[in-house]
Amino acid sequence: MITLDRAASTPVHEQLVEQLRYLIATGRYKPGETLPSTRAMGEQLNLSFHTVRKAYQELEREGLVEARPGSGYTVIERVPLSKSERMERGAAVMQETLQRLIGLGLDEAEMEYLFEEQLALLEGEGERLKLVFAAPYRELAELAGSQVASVVQQPVEAATLDALAHHQDADFVFARMQDVRHVREQIPRADVIGVVVMPGLDALARIARMLDHETLGLVTRYPDAIGPLSAELRAQSGFAGQIVAASVEHGTRHLAQLVPQTDLLLYTPASRRRLLAVLTDRYPHAELTFHVSREALEAIRQALPG
Repeated sequence: MITLDRAASTPVHEQLVEQLRYLIATGRYKPGETLPSTRAMGEQLNLSFHTVRKAYQELEREGLVEARPGSGYTVIERVPLSKSERMERGAAVMQETLQRLIGLGLDEAEMEYLFEEQLALLEGEGERLKLVFAAPYRELAELAGSQVASVVQQPVEAATLDALAHHQDADFVFARMQDVRHVREQIPRADVIGVVVMPGLDALARIARMLDHETLGLVTRYPDAIGPLSAELRAQSGFAGQIVAASVEHGTRHLAQLVPQTDLLLYTPASRRRLLAVLTDRYPHAELTFHVSREALEAIRQALPG
């Protein structure tokens, strides 16, 4: 639902304000509805809660939301601008946009085509379904959600099981079979589709060959993955030895002590980039991937309308 471009010149908090304005204007967030908490929104977008609060406070100054003690920021009925104010503000936005398009070398016909195309997309966006992949920890939800999105060619939001309260408007929720009951209880109005998600066979086979006196190292992007992922790897492989684990959310300095302790180091795809500096052939290592089964992806494709 919200996508931020960290490479853009516009600060991320301003991008967040712009997208929230749009979501409020189009009814995704309705009057009386409470926005996700600053921490929940920050976790969802990988932002600090300070950045999210700055965006919420800007919306409050604009009269779109109000801060209610104990309830967070709630959308309120907006007092419509006068026609002259709307035209004045709209003209400023159009002027900036046209300058950027001309700077890219577009001619008048090309700009008119883009305007009509984007207008048509916006008119159809109200019919877009909200799709969510729910999982016990963030990395799994993001990874599996991206696989589903590539198949259905629609955005799929990632959500942890303990954050489902922020996705009551979901139309379809995808979850592992063992999580389906919990999701249905949390979001009874949504269609919940159970899927099978398996760790990569190569990494799983390597763990299964480890001896009980050996040590498995596990590196994740976020700390919430360590507990459930360690338990799942034990259950899937039968490994009974020691597991030492760490996340790289706040840096990689601590890995210098962890890596030498391991007989095999596994790392999640989301942590790989931060690990490049410490991965060497001196210590056995492998990427730990997860895959949504083909049968599940086909079932999802058939279940979605259109």
